[in-house]
Amino acid sequence: MNYDEKTKLGKILDEHPWLEQELPKRYPQLKAMDNPASRFMARRMTVKDASRLSGIPADRLLKMLTDLIAEHK
Repeated sequence: MNYDEKTKLGKILDEHPWLEQELPKRYPQLKAMDNPASRFMARRMTVKDASRLSGIPADRLLKMLTDLIAEHK
C-alpha cells in the first residue's frame, strides 16, 4: 500500500471500500462524501484534488487515510 498525492481516491476506495462510510463520519471536511454524486466524483479525484477541495493538506490527508487503514486491520 504505497499511496501518494497522485493516487486516485477510487483506487484507495476499491482496496478499502469501508472508507466511503468511515471518512465522512470521522472528518467533517469530507462530509460531502455522504452524497452519492460526490462519492462518484471523489473516485475520479487524486488525493491532491481532494486535498484542495477539503482544505486538508495532502500529506495530512494521506496520513489520515493510512492511519485509518492500519487501524482497520
